Amino acid sequence: MRILLASHVPKNPDGGSSRVYHLLDEGLTARGHEVKTLHLEDAGIPSMVGKWIHRFLLPQAMSRRASKEDPMAYDVIMSSSGMLYPLFKRLRNQEKRPLLVGHLHGSAYFDHQARLNEALRGHMSLSRSYRHVTGWLPVEWDENGANYGDLTIVQNSRDLDFFSEKCSRPTISIPLPVHPQIMEAANSAPSPEEKDPYSILWFGSWVERKGCHYLPRAFKMIVDRYPQARLSIWGSGIGPDALRKQFDPSVWPRVTVNPSISRGDQIAGYGRHSIVLFPSISEGFGFALLEAMSMGLAAVTTQSGLGVDWLKDEQNALIIPASSSYHLAEGALRLMEDNALRIRIAKNGQALCRGFTTARFITSYEDVFLANRRRV
Repeated sequence: MRILLASHVPKNPDGGSSRVYHLLDEGLTARGHEVKTLHLEDAGIPSMVGKWIHRFLLPQAMSRRASKEDPMAYDVIMSSSGMLYPLFKRLRNQEKRPLLVGHLHGSAYFDHQARLNEALRGHMSLSRSYRHVTGWLPVEWDENGANYGDLTIVQNSRDLDFFSEKCSRPTISIPLPVHPQIMEAANSAPSPEEKDPYSILWFGSWVERKGCHYLPRAFKMIVDRYPQARLSIWGSGIGPDALRKQFDPSVWPRVTVNPSISRGDQIAGYGRHSIVLFPSISEGFGFALLEAMSMGLAAVTTQSGLGVDWLKDEQNALIIPASSSYHLAEGALRLMEDNALRIRIAKNGQALCRGFTTARFITSYEDVFLANRRRV
């Protein structure tokens, strides 16, 4: 098959959304398919006007770029977050056209809902234009991509339910994989019994939908009971100076921040942590949680992304309510105080994650493309 992939984010093999497209490109190419992948920077948006085009015209810009690839020559065109819905709309009624696939890393509707709720709680401010115009645009792009495509691929059952209700086209869910290098490293990762129970990891962008505002208060509650507790913050996208003011000064010396981290450093660093906190309010799936669990960290998380479909409370994770510093702290404290529970959850979580292989991930997409393609 000839496959055109279009991502809505910059090219970054270590970034969550971008990594999906890198893995698909590499995996499908290795199986003999001809793959072309476009990323955000390929849209040719000038930096001086990029902000406004991103807010209003990004699908049009990405569709113009994809049109230069002779789209009718492809068997499959897949676009993330509705980025190619104008192209899908144009191709929709043409004969012998490609299979048109919408792809969602996570529903913009639930992300938008999370931001609105966090703003109501006073954790952020939202402009009037965002509330009434720009905040809803990605929601509209998602739905347009689904409605003008032939099918939509999501990553969890909540998004599956949402798009099955909103759109007449088929919707299916395909979970993400553990990166092959991390999967291999997991085979020799330190056992949960060897780890310091007071070492905690947060891994994710410091944005509202990730539940970031609940971590500083939670960590203060943890340190008040166990002063030896330590917290690492990875992949925040912002540095220590910006984060310092969000934490109580008394606990800040116990915090280490790495705004970006390489895969090699991730693998080395997982062995130094025993607990991962992942209190997302809205999540497509959660590479960071999946891969931390694969390396033997016990998880405290919410029913979002991976937690919706795969995790069971007190079996392979501790499941807590979203938007609660108290529950986030209590989850971590339970694991610190009950080694048997922490070890059992860590081992069960690691066993679960062994099934999330790249081979299964690539096969799932390949099977969907082959079963639904329109061109021979």
